[in-house]
Amino acid sequence: MLNKDKSVRLTHFIVRACYILLAATAIAIPVILHNGFYEFDILGEISSYVLGPFYAVVPAGYVALICLDKLLINVRKEIVFDEKNVKLLRIISWACIYAGCVGMLSFVIILAMKFMFETLMILSIGELFMGLVVRVVKNVFEAAIKIKDENDLTI
Repeated sequence: MLNKDKSVRLTHFIVRACYILLAATAIAIPVILHNGFYEFDILGEISSYVLGPFYAVVPAGYVALICLDKLLINVRKEIVFDEKNVKLLRIISWACIYAGCVGMLSFVIILAMKFMFETLMILSIGELFMGLVVRVVKNVFEAAIKIKDENDLTI
């Protein structure tokens, strides 16, 4: 059974593995889309429309991963209700919202070009929702820090 420390270590390992997975995907996706490693012909038609948005959100993905990495380091050091963590959560939420907006814009452009690519819209909505969830968590942390600071001042 996982205890708190093992769970944090496992999550930290997964986040660090995502650095490699994102880089591998960034390298492999043009090969996959342009060399016929896809099952549906529609991917061949829209691959040029997918690559731009994907590469536009890769930096946001790395920013979110770096912030998650720092956040997990703070959790392992038992630095939880801290302004640094709120800042990291804020950055993660904006990275998710940015990725969602890029995805929605891409969906609109692809739809305008008469390509139906609903998956892109679903992913974009998911990214936007994740950004919203992280913003709520960030606001909870901010409120908790304020209460903690007030309690620390109380004798």
